[in-house]
Amino acid sequence: MPKREAESLFARYAPLRDAFDESFDSNGKVRPEARRILDLLEGLGLKEFRARSKLADSTFLKSGITFSVYHDERGGERIFPFDLIPRVIPAAEWSGLRAGLEQRVQALNAFLADVYGPQRILQEKVIPADLVLGAKGYTPEVHGIVPPGGVYVHIAGIDLIRGADGTFVVLEDNARTPSGVSYVLENRSVMKKVLPNVFAESHVVSVEEYPIRLRDALASVGPAPDDEGGTVVLTPGPFNSAYFEHSFLARRMGVPLVEGRDLFVDDDRVFAKTTLGPRPIDVIYRRIDDPFLDPEVFEKTSLLGVPGLMRAYAKGNVALANAIGNGVADDKGI
Repeated sequence: MPKREAESLFARYAPLRDAFDESFDSNGKVRPEARRILDLLEGLGLKEFRARSKLADSTFLKSGITFSVYHDERGGERIFPFDLIPRVIPAAEWSGLRAGLEQRVQALNAFLADVYGPQRILQEKVIPADLVLGAKGYTPEVHGIVPPGGVYVHIAGIDLIRGADGTFVVLEDNARTPSGVSYVLENRSVMKKVLPNVFAESHVVSVEEYPIRLRDALASVGPAPDDEGGTVVLTPGPFNSAYFEHSFLARRMGVPLVEGRDLFVDDDRVFAKTTLGPRPIDVIYRRIDDPFLDPEVFEKTSLLGVPGLMRAYAKGNVALANAIGNGVADDKGI
């Protein structure tokens, strides 16, 4: 009996006419930059592709790579949505995107430095003052406080989408406590395991060094001299929807994961409680929203933050990533 040919992966696929498709053009032809990857995927056949997709989902679940959605009737932990068919961005296109994103973060940082400093942008009426000062994310308590190194946006989660013509545009800026990078790293790891040949032959730029780059970026703004301060990841705790990411990044950076009760402030310096006694901390990668960081200044009933943290921050004795008050920069109206 002749061997039955594997069903084509894209036999029933029809690209949308009013949206940009990274793999196929409007005539249904494969784009040049996607051809090699799609050929490799086609070589698997539909049945094998589906089996490997199920394997990927199983790997996520067994590895605890999940997230929660508050107030969802379905409840429970869910695996992060994962598509084995990647979106291909050529290196030349990415270089332009990268330059634009870097420029955008610099502009956001300059905007925050001005809004919480001389406010020239308001005086010159580039942006209406009431729009800025009345924004939900504006935090007057930090006006005049310059964060260590003058850095407000240490980590940016800028959401991009493509227009129908393929042009990238920004959907929103996330300059407060952006989340999700751990899933990028885990997605890549699962892709290597499930589709090793496809990945190996695609010449994909590595993302594995992200935790080390993050650790170095955080350390670079630490106000204490070398070996006199430490870095921690501050989490609300295991019931937070992004707790997997908090623990993942702390582990990959090689720094402690702490909750507010693990830190205290003495003489306007932050310390971590350890079995060997207090340890000075000068950089906090905080995954707690502004209102809950310090009950002395913000939400009085907060049990998540650290009393006195704002005093240490105002004195320049601790760097917070990201800086307090960044919400005014990613406000939709502004």
